Amino acid sequence: MKIYSKKIIVASIIVSILWLSFTTTIRAELTVEETRKLLEESLTISEIDREITRLTSEEQEIAERIIDTEKSIVKQLQHVDTARIHAGRVLRSFYMGERDGLWLLLLNSKSFSDAIIAYQYLQSIVDHDQKALQKHQIAYQELKSLNESLSLTQSELRLLKAQFIAQRIRVVQLQEQLDNKLAELDNKEEIIKQIDALSVAWHKEGLPLFQQFLKAMSEAMIELPDYIAENEDSLEQDGTKFIFHIKDDQLNSFLRSKNPIFEQFVYTITSEHISIQGSNDQTNIMINGHYSIENDPENALRFMLDDLIYNDFALPDTTRNDMQKQFNMTFYPKNFSGSLEATAVTQTAGELLIELTISF
Repeated sequence: MKIYSKKIIVASIIVSILWLSFTTTIRAELTVEETRKLLEESLTISEIDREITRLTSEEQEIAERIIDTEKSIVKQLQHVDTARIHAGRVLRSFYMGERDGLWLLLLNSKSFSDAIIAYQYLQSIVDHDQKALQKHQIAYQELKSLNESLSLTQSELRLLKAQFIAQRIRVVQLQEQLDNKLAELDNKEEIIKQIDALSVAWHKEGLPLFQQFLKAMSEAMIELPDYIAENEDSLEQDGTKFIFHIKDDQLNSFLRSKNPIFEQFVYTITSEHISIQGSNDQTNIMINGHYSIENDPENALRFMLDDLIYNDFALPDTTRNDMQKQFNMTFYPKNFSGSLEATAVTQTAGELLIELTISF
């Protein structure tokens, strides 16, 4: 009986070991979707690192601007002091009556020619006095402007540092999570090779294609007013308002007429967003976005990026924000007519509607 029990115990241990080994192997093997997500996480880390590099460079530029502004303020303070001294002399001369004798000289002139000479002399003194006072006022305003510029630049630097710290914390946390996941894998080295290959492909092919496409889109949007002018049948007037209709096939035709790169892409308008999809060799990209009205610094209709997808990998917000800053992608109604403003924009299935209102 004891021997039988020992056999059962040994068998149980062996089964447990085999099961543990089996489950470990299962846990160490990733599905295609899990591998894709892991690679996407690595791409996110790479892009946040790129954003940190950009922020570091921008911080250095702002720090240099602050140093230059501070030097200009020191010089301007000297100009203000010099101008203040000259202005003070002018004001004292008025208060102490030093200019009264000059006016008496003009009034007591014995001839017309003497009066002309006295007047010209007096006029030159008055002009000099006015210039001295204006010089002080201008120097003071320039100093005030420099101080305001310094204050704004310092605020910009504080905001930038806060963004840098936030992204640094974020990338450290993501890297730690990725390292922990990789540590559990039997094929860790293989996944690392895929991560490296993805990073190289993104920087060599993916990123340049996004930049090339969005640059072309920005340039084409500048010419959209010309398209509106040439297609007045797409304009529907309602009092002081005009509704411009453009279907997605028309939008595709317009863009392809401006740049050959658009031949590789298709715009699709839905009620949710405008989807742009296309490829170049082995690089597939997709952009989801929408148009939004801006009024600062001027009225405009700007294409806002919602999602950027590279070869089925969703790019992080840092990449989207960087692209949004780099490329304008904006339509300015004033280029169509100086009296028109974009006041509303809506999307329906297959069509974009832009409301333009006459401004008085």
